[in-house]
Amino acid sequence: MPLSTTIPERIPHPLWFSRRLEFATAVLAGLATLAVLFSVAVAQILLGVALAALLLSRKPIQVPARLSLAVLAFFGWTLLSLALSPDVWQGIPQLRKIFVFLGFVVAYNAYTERRQIWKTVQGMVLAGAAAALYGLAQFAAAYWRITGEGLPFYENYVVHQITGFMSHWLTFGGQLMTVLLLAVATGLFGSRSPKIRKMAWLAAAATALGLVAAFTRGVWLGALAGVVYLIGRFKPRSLWALPLTVLLIYFVSPGWLQRRTLSMVEADADSSNQARVVMFWTGLNMIAANPLLGVGPERVDDEFVRYKPAEMPSPPGWYGHLHNNYLQLAAERGIPALMLWLWVLFEVLRSSRLLAHSPAPEGTTLGHAGVAATIGLMVAGLFEFNLGDSEVMMLYLFLIATGYAWTRLDSAARRQMEGPHSPMPASPETP
Repeated sequence: MPLSTTIPERIPHPLWFSRRLEFATAVLAGLATLAVLFSVAVAQILLGVALAALLLSRKPIQVPARLSLAVLAFFGWTLLSLALSPDVWQGIPQLRKIFVFLGFVVAYNAYTERRQIWKTVQGMVLAGAAAALYGLAQFAAAYWRITGEGLPFYENYVVHQITGFMSHWLTFGGQLMTVLLLAVATGLFGSRSPKIRKMAWLAAAATALGLVAAFTRGVWLGALAGVVYLIGRFKPRSLWALPLTVLLIYFVSPGWLQRRTLSMVEADADSSNQARVVMFWTGLNMIAANPLLGVGPERVDDEFVRYKPAEMPSPPGWYGHLHNNYLQLAAERGIPALMLWLWVLFEVLRSSRLLAHSPAPEGTTLGHAGVAATIGLMVAGLFEFNLGDSEVMMLYLFLIATGYAWTRLDSAARRQMEGPHSPMPASPETP
């Protein structure tokens, strides 16, 4: 049975007022989803207003039972690690992440019709393409400025890459990866309409170019892993062409792009690679010394020097976190926190795979997009702490919520068709 909370109705709402509030919640949730690609502050304001509208509508608030249990367990262990941390106040910013996860709850409950979900999905694809085009304009300006001054492009660009509407290139790249995988899923599975498929492929092309220009190597690998999954599910026999396509793109690429690609496999290619090696061993030392509760949320920066292997130098880099989701969670909050987070991702993958078998092409798209985006997040998370990036996580959670909401509405429609005496499904996560 779905977990649900019903707000007591002390004052009866007129039916028309409740319906308008429900419609406003859906609109605001959709706008928040699009806004996160341009401004996280605006997105969070819209999310807050959407939450208020949802509460005022007196609509029963539901959450997927299995996923909610995993998320609550993860946050519960985080709070335990925080409570027993040597510096509780330092870890308080982690509590703000709970508001980010509220975006999932709002989006899951906001939509009352499947067409609202699909319009939001189309909006995400178009908004992501617009953000990518803005980033490409930044890239063109940087290229002309650097080469116009007679400077080597790679050395001068790699220290400050394009950021789109975000404050950092890794944030920008993480968002583009999510949109790219959604666009590819839409192009492969999404609609019987050639117009929508064409729109999806054009958006995918623009987003892919923006992602390449962002120079975010770990995100490239995450996006590639997600695309491999999508092509494998659509036409497995086509996978053989993917390595050839990647090689062809590499050989026709300009020298600076080839150099960036090769730097992924060269440990000494730049200080970023060297710093990640130091972070890896430092993180393992933190985990070995604090396996259950970690060093405490937000305390990796303060404890870094203490746990860094003495024989290793400190290459130029930012050591505020470990640039790896799995090391960071285990080092900060203990190995159980990492296991609980993997449980959350497993539940998302399980539910998304079920939705991918939907008879409706839109449902199939959302299911496969959910799996691909999760794979991308997990692979990119090997090279960056994207779990701590609110802009990336908000967009990911909004996307996942659309799949869960589609399943909820699909289950409700089936129950209505089967009649009032049909048995209630075990969970809204099951299509």
